[in-house]
Amino acid sequence: MGDWYDHDRDDWRSRCDAGLVASRKYADRLPPKHREPWPDFGDYLLSRDLSPHIARANLWYPSHAAGDDVPRIVMPATSGQEGNFFWQARSMTTMEPRFQSPHGVCSGDAVIVVYPFGLTYEAQAGFPEWTEAAVVEGPMCALAVAGTGRLGIATMGADPPEERLDNIVRLVKGVPCFVIPDNDRVEAFVRVFMYLTNRGIKCRMQPVRGAKDFAELSLGNRLRFF
Repeated sequence: MGDWYDHDRDDWRSRCDAGLVASRKYADRLPPKHREPWPDFGDYLLSRDLSPHIARANLWYPSHAAGDDVPRIVMPATSGQEGNFFWQARSMTTMEPRFQSPHGVCSGDAVIVVYPFGLTYEAQAGFPEWTEAAVVEGPMCALAVAGTGRLGIATMGADPPEERLDNIVRLVKGVPCFVIPDNDRVEAFVRVFMYLTNRGIKCRMQPVRGAKDFAELSLGNRLRFF
């Protein structure tokens, strides 16, 4: 279970003990979308120098029913497995847990992918072109990567399972890729770098300096990072 955040792992164990784990394999739906938190959605992302326009173009949305009643940003995952509607949801408040995800189901090969759509929220045909990608741990870091014009992919944990890594290989094949660990998980993320390299992906591992993770860097430092 090393691919989960600590609170997810602890919740899984407690639900197992209580006999509450669902029998289905994958999450079969996304949380409901709510209109009221849209202003908070934009304010929260802008407060972190992140683009709400790129987030909306990647189908992120607000909900106050994503695992609890805390206003959250829902981030749908990308999966190659039929019927896998995994997601994560980030709190827009200081309340814990910071992240929620579907309970009692398998995450499978799901990763959070953020395409660099640009800075306007307009319907676009197909995906924009990019010349580089970056693999990071958390969704907000993936959004920060997209803000630099690169494809951002979040592993949702520092020790993702092999099927998740295989999905990343499929997504970044043929594109030079940075591997950017959180500052406190560098050693754990070496496995991600080695796996991608051994699968033929041209990778460079580049830890963040002076911040906890890539999203914590200032906008200017994100651009200078690459």
